[in-house]
Amino acid sequence: MAQVWIDIEDNDNCGYFPMQTFEVRGQERVASSILLDDVTDVEGQCEAVGWSEEGRCEVRVVPVGDSGAGESILVHGGNHGIRLRSYGALADWSLESEDEFGEPYMLLPTGTSIEFIESAETC
Repeated sequence: MAQVWIDIEDNDNCGYFPMQTFEVRGQERVASSILLDDVTDVEGQCEAVGWSEEGRCEVRVVPVGDSGAGESILVHGGNHGIRLRSYGALADWSLESEDEFGEPYMLLPTGTSIEFIESAETC
């Protein structure tokens, strides 16, 4: 059985988060960024990217088992979690931006609208 392990050490994006393990229930997809609807703390569509000690990186989306919901969609990124902001921001991604926030990962309900923004360039 495949698993995803998330272990976030203390960092400027989202702070420390203890290790979590999720049972994979489907195909993982990878993108340079994704668009989400109805995310807490963001009005309208939200853009998400992965975050690492080097900054922006790929974001990953995979269905996982969830004891509370049965199955959820896990959104995760680099070793510093993920970074989110309202869709349409023109500035570069930055920890100093007041229009962005970090999370270790997100668990979303199955059926959540997710648009994958693919990119040929490496994040």
